[in-house]
Amino acid sequence: MSSVKVAVRVRPFNSREISRESKCIIEMSGNTTCITNPKVPPGTSDSIKRFNYDYSYWSHDPRDAEFSTQSMVYADIGEEMLQHSFDGYNVCIFAYGQTGAGKSYTMMGKQEESQEGVIPMICKDLFRRIQETEGVDLKYSVEVSYMEIYCERVRDLLNPKNKGNLKVREHPLLGPYVEDLSKLAVTSYQDIHDLIDEGNKARTVAATNMNETSSRSHAVFTIFFTQRRVDKMTSLETEKVSKISLVDLAGSERADSTGAKGTRLKEGANINKSLTTLGKVISALAEVASKSKKSKKADFIPYRDSVLTWLLRENLGGNSKTAMIAAISPADINYDETLSTLRYADRAKQIVCKAVVNEDANAKLIRELKEEIQKLRELLKAEGIEVQEGNRRTPTPMICSPNRLRKRTGSSTEMAVDQLQASEKLIAELNETWEEKLKRTEQIRLQREAVFAEMGVAVKEDGITVGVFSPKKSPHLVNLNEDPTLSECLLYYIKDGLTRLGTSEANVPQDIQLSGSHILKEHCVFENKDGVVTLVPHKDALVYLNGRKLVEPEVLQTGSRVILGKNHVFRFTHPEQAREKREKPKDKDVGENPGGNAEAADWNFAQCELLEKQGIDLKAEMQKRLCALEEQFKREKLAADQEFEEQRKTYEARIDALQKQVEEQSMTMSMYSSYSPEDFHQEEDIFVNPLFESCWTAREAGLAAWAFRKWRYHQFTSLRDDLWGNAIFLKEANAISVELKKKVQFQFTLLTDTLYSPLPPELAPSPIIGGALTNGQEDEFGQSPIPRTIVAVEVTDTKNGATHHWSLDKLRQRLELMREMYHNEAELSPTSPDYNVESLTGGDPFYDRFPWFRMVGRSFVYLSNLLYPVPLVHKVAIVNERGDVRGYLRVAVQPVMDEENADFNNGVKQSARIVFDEEQNGGHKIPKIRTIHDKDEKYIEGSNDIMKLEELEQEDADSGRGDSSVASELHESNEHEPGEHLQPGKEFTFRVTVLQATGIAAEYADIFCQFNFLHRHEEAFSTEPVKNSGSGAPLGFYHVQNITVPVTKSFIEYLKTQPIVFKVFGHYQNHPLHKDAKQDCQITRPPPRRMLPPSIPISQPVRSPKFGPLPCPPSSTVLAKHDVLVWFEICELAPNGEYVPAVVDHSDDLPCRGLYLLHQGIQRRIRITIVHEPTAEVKWKDIRELVVGRIRNQPEPADELDDSDSCVLSLGLFPGEVLEVPGDDRSFFRFEAAWDSSLHNSALLNRVTQTGEQIFITLSAYLELENCARPAIITKDLSMIIYGRDARTGPRSLKHLFSGQYRNPEANRLSGVYELSLRRASEAGSPGVQRRQRRVLDTSSTYVRGEENLHGWRPRGDSLIFDHQWELEKLTRLEEVGRVRHLLMLRERLGMDTTPNPTTKTEKDVCNLAQRASASPVHMVIPPSPQTPVKDQQTPTLPERELTPRETELVWKCVKLIQGRIGGKGDPSDTSNQLAVDASPGDEGCADMNASYISGNSIELCSPDRVDIPNGWEAPAPVPQSQEVSLRLYVPELEEIRVSPVVARKGYLNVLEHGGSGWKKRWVTVRRPYVFIFRSDKDPVERAVLNLATAQVECSEDQAAMVKVPNTFSVVTKHRGYLLQTLGDKEVHDWLYAINPLLAGQIR
Repeated sequence: MSSVKVAVRVRPFNSREISRESKCIIEMSGNTTCITNPKVPPGTSDSIKRFNYDYSYWSHDPRDAEFSTQSMVYADIGEEMLQHSFDGYNVCIFAYGQTGAGKSYTMMGKQEESQEGVIPMICKDLFRRIQETEGVDLKYSVEVSYMEIYCERVRDLLNPKNKGNLKVREHPLLGPYVEDLSKLAVTSYQDIHDLIDEGNKARTVAATNMNETSSRSHAVFTIFFTQRRVDKMTSLETEKVSKISLVDLAGSERADSTGAKGTRLKEGANINKSLTTLGKVISALAEVASKSKKSKKADFIPYRDSVLTWLLRENLGGNSKTAMIAAISPADINYDETLSTLRYADRAKQIVCKAVVNEDANAKLIRELKEEIQKLRELLKAEGIEVQEGNRRTPTPMICSPNRLRKRTGSSTEMAVDQLQASEKLIAELNETWEEKLKRTEQIRLQREAVFAEMGVAVKEDGITVGVFSPKKSPHLVNLNEDPTLSECLLYYIKDGLTRLGTSEANVPQDIQLSGSHILKEHCVFENKDGVVTLVPHKDALVYLNGRKLVEPEVLQTGSRVILGKNHVFRFTHPEQAREKREKPKDKDVGENPGGNAEAADWNFAQCELLEKQGIDLKAEMQKRLCALEEQFKREKLAADQEFEEQRKTYEARIDALQKQVEEQSMTMSMYSSYSPEDFHQEEDIFVNPLFESCWTAREAGLAAWAFRKWRYHQFTSLRDDLWGNAIFLKEANAISVELKKKVQFQFTLLTDTLYSPLPPELAPSPIIGGALTNGQEDEFGQSPIPRTIVAVEVTDTKNGATHHWSLDKLRQRLELMREMYHNEAELSPTSPDYNVESLTGGDPFYDRFPWFRMVGRSFVYLSNLLYPVPLVHKVAIVNERGDVRGYLRVAVQPVMDEENADFNNGVKQSARIVFDEEQNGGHKIPKIRTIHDKDEKYIEGSNDIMKLEELEQEDADSGRGDSSVASELHESNEHEPGEHLQPGKEFTFRVTVLQATGIAAEYADIFCQFNFLHRHEEAFSTEPVKNSGSGAPLGFYHVQNITVPVTKSFIEYLKTQPIVFKVFGHYQNHPLHKDAKQDCQITRPPPRRMLPPSIPISQPVRSPKFGPLPCPPSSTVLAKHDVLVWFEICELAPNGEYVPAVVDHSDDLPCRGLYLLHQGIQRRIRITIVHEPTAEVKWKDIRELVVGRIRNQPEPADELDDSDSCVLSLGLFPGEVLEVPGDDRSFFRFEAAWDSSLHNSALLNRVTQTGEQIFITLSAYLELENCARPAIITKDLSMIIYGRDARTGPRSLKHLFSGQYRNPEANRLSGVYELSLRRASEAGSPGVQRRQRRVLDTSSTYVRGEENLHGWRPRGDSLIFDHQWELEKLTRLEEVGRVRHLLMLRERLGMDTTPNPTTKTEKDVCNLAQRASASPVHMVIPPSPQTPVKDQQTPTLPERELTPRETELVWKCVKLIQGRIGGKGDPSDTSNQLAVDASPGDEGCADMNASYISGNSIELCSPDRVDIPNGWEAPAPVPQSQEVSLRLYVPELEEIRVSPVVARKGYLNVLEHGGSGWKKRWVTVRRPYVFIFRSDKDPVERAVLNLATAQVECSEDQAAMVKVPNTFSVVTKHRGYLLQTLGDKEVHDWLYAINPLLAGQIR
């Protein structure tokens, strides 16, 4: 085994690089090549990259002592490879690099002394050694082939007969080879030289005709070298066959650097496909070489992805000795391509080849080919085709049965014939003698010359070679090509007289035949008279002479450039004229000849000349076009000015009219204001102007304001969009972190700006979000804004034990740096001298700086006790950002009233002076703090202050201090004006003492506390750190802070409403294991079950083959909703021929709440029954399709789409039928489908289920309804276990086994509750609906590289929103509890416990707070923040002492209304008067009091024809349906309702159904908002369902007296009524509380 030899060679600057003043960025020292990045400042770690190779050739400056010549390159690489070929090995040399980097020069060279390339020198040296060593015992034979690979097509360059694309085949022994590629025998170096020259000519002709560029094609020159040696001892002949492959690859530059477009870009894509595949093969081989032996078997090398790599398979990592020469440019403008080439070569260096000596291959190969041919002949003979030698097929009469003839297919026969032909060609080639090969070579040479002569290409005088030569007398044309190696290859004589030029299709034979774009059949004529050549173009022919388009005949001068058509470029040469010009240099034509030397006119010069000469016309055309554009612009501007003037006049007229209208209204108002009340008559209406009309009552305005605020702050969809849209970035960051071995994990989190969890400044949202105000400002409805929630990224740094929060923008920014870091590490070779990953990045994008101290939690202490003034000692909870209590803090707040207590020297540690400005800054009263002085004295325990604090605590425990009269006086003084100590202008001093902290975890050491006023984080008061021993003893701070404040109105408002913030910090010790995150998860209280996501997500419908893609769910207005109960049964064929329902094991703990127990290999049917209340809107027509798919062994379905799910099966259907059940007037619709589970081709359904495994399927039924434009889709996930065919099935639990319920066929079914929504079909296309159907792509399932290393990690989704909702609910409750506790302590301190009525401000604050807490609307995600009480000016204040008679009457009416007695015994007039009172906007959360015993307030929204429900339990009579209902078109949507796992109440009730036969004892279960009715407690299947959200529940004495049955209450729905009786007297209260907690207070 040997690795690939890799050499790098740098060339001198070319003319383009010199003109752009490029700088050299390549340095070479020994075998190391360095490249400097011109885009990076010098001296940095990224500026220089180093690579080590086998050889580094410095060919940049010929004057340099280290300059490497062609012979030096050949001496190092060529001689070694030639020696390997004489040893019998296969050899390959290939050159790689961008166009113009010097590949062709290195491989082919120039036909000058010491300028020859590797290929000519190897050929010359080969024949030299053959001549030296050939003898009687040793014979040599050499054959060559020359092919070109362009756009994945193979072209033979040596045989003109092989036109078009040659096939690439693969033989088991020979490997890949090109069929029909000519292998020509050669006997000398001159033969090879001529063949290379002729191949280049063929390449030039084809490239020019097809407008191709040679730099875009790969050239492969192969030498087949055979050595035959005769052993004298044994007289046996042995052979060594070696193949020398010399490959000149296409340019590797990128599309953007060449400016390629259109066809060139497509061509470049094919070239780059070959090079990209070559890169993949090299990378894969390098990885295989670096891996252990065990893992090599699984690696796949993509050889077949391109023709190039397929043919070079043996040379790349196979049976070959291989060398690679990478040619690079030294210029800085080619930095990217050069760096890519160096990386390419660095990877190739790691490939290991396994070359073996090729001996005696022919004999074995011929024998195996003969055996293969004989087998193929026998195969064809068996098929009825007789194949003779020479590929002659004759049908032989055979007696075949019809079945035999039917089985025979044409394709297999053609394949066999094709394979036979290929094998016969191979064996014919192997059996060909050397003389026959030489004879065939001569025939091909003659054919080649004939083709060239037919095209008009000149041949040397000797008539043997089409070489590069210069005639001495005859004028001629020489081709020019973009590739210098293909320039001046073709020479066309211009004979005396007329020389016609055209295509081969012309009627008159053309002397010079061209083909390609814009070449006419008869294009032009060259007229040679007396040595003067005149070019005569034909009509419409594209002929350019020296850049000018030729229309008239013109005499040609030597050196003139002639362009014919679009692609053919020639230089005209007249030897006699050239000789004369050399003799008379002063007569040279400067304008027509470049620099006076005709030889200097190359292809680039001709193209530039063409553009320059044609540019004169282009400039005139551009000037003409520019004038036309200016005229058009002037016309359009004039029209726009006129239109603008007309609009301005129109708007001015409208403004004048409005101003006149406003003046009239103001005059009317001023006139009315001067009237007295007696001037008006009652029947006259003042406000007749539409501006004064109000279409809303106060209650409706309040509801509208509440709905608007809820809409404004509704964030569920936007949060989910952020989570879905950014999941792919999170996955990529985690994948890169794992691959780079960073101990960092990223996960989504939600942050809300609350008191306990303020947002850091870098994460705070902008001041205005969607028009909503932030920073505590009140909106236009006088309400404090709800804090916004943002999606952030929680960065868990397990290396440093820190947790950070990043915004999504910061994640994207850091991800760019992570990608760059990953890219830099991937591109560095481990053999590079500067291989150091850490030096690649200036700063690690994965890590942030982390603080030494970590926040333990926050506490809040309110200051309203300073208004009275009384001291208070608070014990407040230390709460972290997730709502978990981390400990408790004891804080004392007391006013300092006398001078001696205000003495700063009496043990006080710090004092400060704070100024509250009157103006508001951003909505907050921000104090200005000036520290007076800080005392460094130690606080001495046992001093006077501590004694006073202990006394204060004792006094605080005594509630007997003060009486109601004192409180009343304090209240009166504080209600109208503050006390004497808080007069504006005076200075007020109060003291804050931080006493102790308890319950803080032992992981936190060095605890200290900071406190500051709200929204003032810059200046804070801090305690000294205290050691935390973890023994559970309280941590004593005993920090005293005196604060002096000049009294202002803003300060008094702050004392009334705002708290002081206390922050507790500690140093987290055990950071290496990062237990903090684990602790958070362990201590966090789990959310209630009602907030938990369902155990298995509700599946989307399985895609139907019949209906195609699923339609978007409609978003138009819901016209009606109906509850539907669906029963699912799987029936199996019983021995008696009937289909019996399979046993179902029911359990709420199972993901699907039931498990089907099936038998293997038995015919099955799926039976579905739909039950609902009778209604004219829902009429089932028939079942259209039942689809079963998503077969899996885990509850959650895979992320793959149904299109790629091969297990989806549409079942055969039986017609649906409407059932009539005796004694039940509900609508029943049943249908069945035959289910052959083997057609799914799923192993899960075909075999017996393993122990502990469950099979899950998803079925979707597409049903047709009358009056519906789309089918309704019922989707359900079912779980099952498959037993053996003869196994006995029964429930797996003993409880169900002994109950015997599984023997009841009606118990072997699963039920599902669905909600059928009917929407109007015509609204489906309105713009508003389309806007609501916005969808964001869920990127959480999109694959990213490295995702398989994440081991099941997934980005958080919708469950994160539910979890955050629970955290916010905890924080809200903690805030409310803290504030109420403070008010209760203050009330107790002031001695207000015995007061019967709320007469003080404190008590009213408590009452108002509780009232607002109960009346505040509950939002979907963000609960309202109670940190600032809502100032409601419309709420009437409570009286201070006694109520007036009128107020007493109103209060009693409210009490009766709450107790539900209005309408039963009260006065109807009072009821109407009371209900006519409009609610204020502050009552927006309250439901209508008349519906106090209606569970839910959405009755009016349930159905378009909803009627009022009477108070009795009887159901209303069915509403007669009008004819319009049948003409409506609905869009149905069936959504499965995941029933709550929380059972509020279950037990037996006596049930009397409206219209029923009598009382029945039924088992009833309440899972709000549904009530399920079963036959008994052992019945697992729901028989009926009641939706409490659309039902009316009533329990009253009148009703009991009317039905004369005790302990009853009624539940009335739209369609029927139920009277329910409890079995015991005491159960009525419990059942009512379970059904509707608001009804619990009605039972006495």
